[in-house]
Amino acid sequence: MIHSHHAIIPKPFRHTFLALLIALLVSGCGIMVATTAAVIAVDVVRDRRGAGVYWDDNKMEFSIGKAIGNQKQIQNENVSVTVFNGIVLLTGEVPDQRDINATLDIAKAHEGARQVINRLELAGKTNLTSRANDGWITARVKTAMATSGALDPTRVKVVTERANVYLMGLVTHEEADAAVNITRSVPGVVRVIKVFEYL
Repeated sequence: MIHSHHAIIPKPFRHTFLALLIALLVSGCGIMVATTAAVIAVDVVRDRRGAGVYWDDNKMEFSIGKAIGNQKQIQNENVSVTVFNGIVLLTGEVPDQRDINATLDIAKAHEGARQVINRLELAGKTNLTSRANDGWITARVKTAMATSGALDPTRVKVVTERANVYLMGLVTHEEADAAVNITRSVPGVVRVIKVFEYL
C-alpha cells in the first residue's frame, strides 16, 4: 500500500544517474563515467527491488517520458516521470487540464505501471532558477541522508518540484521516519511528501 502524507514546514538540476551519465559522456571524462557506472552497480546491489525490477523501472521512466514528449498536443509542459517498483509518480506543471488527463492516460496505459500518482500542477512551466533550486535541494537531501548514518540513501528516491520533496522507496517505518526527519532539516524544503511502500 502506498502512503502519501504531507508534512508542511517553514518555506525559506534534477539529479538522476541518467542525467549525470549523459553529462559525463558528453564531457568525455572516461574516469568519471567508470566511477558513475560503479556507483550505479552499487545501487543495484543494495536496492531491495532486485536488479530486474530496478532496470524495468528505469526503462519505464524513459518510455513514459518519451511517449509524453511525442504528444504534439501537449504544449509548454514540464513533466517529470519517476518510477519505483512499478509505482509511477508524475510531477511538474501542465497548463491545461486536458493535457494533464492525456498525460495520465499515457502513464496508466503503460504495461508494468502498477499505480500512477498524479502530482501535476495546473500551471505554467517553472523557470530555470526554480528548477535549478529543486536540483540543489535534491542533492542536499541525498547528501544529508548519506552522511546521517540513519539509513541507506540508495534505498530512497528523492524528487523535488517547487521545493516540495517527494520520497519514494521500499522501506521500513523506521527508515521512512528517518528519511522524513532528515529531509525536513534541509534548508529550502517547503513540504515533504511520503510515497513509500513499507516492508
